[in-house]
Amino acid sequence: MLEVRGIPVRDSVRERITSCTDLDRMDAWLERSRTVERAEDLFAEDSETEGTGPGAA
Repeated sequence: MLEVRGIPVRDSVRERITSCTDLDRMDAWLERSRTVERAEDLFAEDSETEGTGPGAA
């Protein structure tokens, strides 16, 4: 989706996307891919919510 929109995708971003096995997370990334301006922006909300789930210290 990002490449179709003309957004460059670095190897590290491509690796993170292709190695993900969490379908819910991938679905969220797909939704975000429609509006982000940079490939790295796919992960913005992930970093904001890390550490807030069950078992977070």
